[in-house]
Amino acid sequence: MIKTLKTFMGAALVISMPVMALDGLEKLSVTETVTVDAPAKQVWGKVISFDGLDSWIPGITKNELVSGVPNEVGAVRKLYVDDASLTEELTDLDDKAMTLKYRITKDNVDLLPVTHYSSTISVVSKGDNVSEVSWSGEFYRGFPESNPPDYLTDEAAVKGVTGLYQAGLGNLKKELEGK
Repeated sequence: MIKTLKTFMGAALVISMPVMALDGLEKLSVTETVTVDAPAKQVWGKVISFDGLDSWIPGITKNELVSGVPNEVGAVRKLYVDDASLTEELTDLDDKAMTLKYRITKDNVDLLPVTHYSSTISVVSKGDNVSEVSWSGEFYRGFPESNPPDYLTDEAAVKGVTGLYQAGLGNLKKELEGK
């Protein structure tokens, strides 16, 4: 009985370690928004393509659907920048509200210096031919312990996500406006 209890306590400690490691860290967030001169349905058609992120995010060299059905909750994609990759899962999709949510399930801090990342992209009509796209994310820095290396600090995490969002939204605007 004591051996079983020790095994259970050891397993509970190991399972809780990732949560304990984040204790005391600040949850970070970034939101970027762009206005696009295109109908909301057209913009949403581009944004919703869970297996087509490489068509509008600069630097992504391949977007591979790993499991599930594109644009359905539970779909999993693997995004590549050359040979490096990270994995994401579509966690929520509201076609009527033009909002999707996803999270990284397999981090790669060399590509995006974050952990426990989740994100929301939404499209709102601002008129017949004008849309607003918002991309927001919450995450922790890529190094959950004290004294992170420079490339895994809070500042590096915010800078990395901000750069991704700005590049993606800027390119989305450019492509949809035909400029």
